Amino acid sequence: MEEKNTILIVDDEGDIRLLLQEFLEKNGFAVQVAEDGHKALQLAAENLPDLVITDLLLPKEHGIDVIQTIKDRFLLPVIAISGIYKKEEIRERIGDVFIDDFFEKPLDLAALLASVRSILNG
Repeated sequence: MEEKNTILIVDDEGDIRLLLQEFLEKNGFAVQVAEDGHKALQLAAENLPDLVITDLLLPKEHGIDVIQTIKDRFLLPVIAISGIYKKEEIRERIGDVFIDDFFEKPLDLAALLASVRSILNG
């Protein structure tokens, strides 16, 4: 039996977490969820995921800080999502923080799934 890739979803909106969790599980992935940056870093340390999908506006710790820590500490691929920032703004705002992809909300689930598969199989 092939082991499933694990994806950590970080979003303070419960509806988004549930939508992504159900969608990714239906497409063959194991999923962990966190409602804030602090919990995300705790989960990543306890059970290293293969990929992180994180919102940028999070309580307790900003998504950009979460991405930087995940990249520095765990060297994981990260997809950022946001309902506030646009793709052009993100390039300017993140600067030296490297993300593997970025999606604006509302999410295009088919495009997100294609990106997830590309990153994990790349």
